[in-house]
Amino acid sequence: MTRLLMYFALVFAVFTCTTSAFAIHADIQPRNVFPGDAFMVRLSDIAPSQAASVFIEGAEVPLEGCGEGCAFGIGAVEIDTTPGEKSVIINSGPYRLSLILSVRTPNFPEMRLKLPQDKVSLGPEDLARAKKEEEKLKEIWQQITPRLFQGDFMLPLPNPVSAVFGAKRIINDQTVSVHRGIDLRGKQGEQIRAANYGRTVLAEELFFGGNTLVIDHGAGIYTVYMHLDRFAVNRGDLVAKGDIIGFVGSTGRATGPHLHFGVKILSINTNPLSLMKLQISE
Repeated sequence: MTRLLMYFALVFAVFTCTTSAFAIHADIQPRNVFPGDAFMVRLSDIAPSQAASVFIEGAEVPLEGCGEGCAFGIGAVEIDTTPGEKSVIINSGPYRLSLILSVRTPNFPEMRLKLPQDKVSLGPEDLARAKKEEEKLKEIWQQITPRLFQGDFMLPLPNPVSAVFGAKRIINDQTVSVHRGIDLRGKQGEQIRAANYGRTVLAEELFFGGNTLVIDHGAGIYTVYMHLDRFAVNRGDLVAKGDIIGFVGSTGRATGPHLHFGVKILSINTNPLSLMKLQISE
């Protein structure tokens, strides 16, 4: 009986050491965000036999490998998220961790514009076209493909921001829309570069965006380039970070040459500057 007890004690000790060796660790950056911001969860000490998963507010954040026992995922919070603490839940085998992501109160500015009414109200044909294009883009955002991006993201133009993310555009004293990207100053014909490695999934003229380019970087991350004068790549092309993909223009609903740069993460409109700040490099 004594030998049997000693045997079970030894088995228990070995099991405890084995599982504790893979006591999963997790970190989130940044811990404080504004509505519309991106964040990254990095996991380490994942047991080879245990799959890991990350959820925020019930929505899963896809994980990508970053070496032995390591994984990371990039997510975002909606622009209309109520400020407060949000739970980020990590599961891996018998382990369950909870991290806190603090969403701060935003201070989005207002942009007041005066435009002719025919530039504000859409006719039936234009409205139908805009809705059709919106549905086409929505289908793109819903696709989560294998990771293509490598390391940190970069701005496609090294120029000042002329219109920030989240700004309320009030046209003719009526709130019309919220700016869901950033506008970068640019000269007609100035080169635009890919924010990271990816595949071009859209390169066509749209009603609002004019010549619009969309790059799929994998893991549910897309970058969007609008109002281009012309394209330097075609749909289906693979691009490397820094490749020339187009040229600044004023096509579509634009009042002058500039680049509207947008980011989608898991179908969420995301502040591009928040993605640029993430330290993704492994």
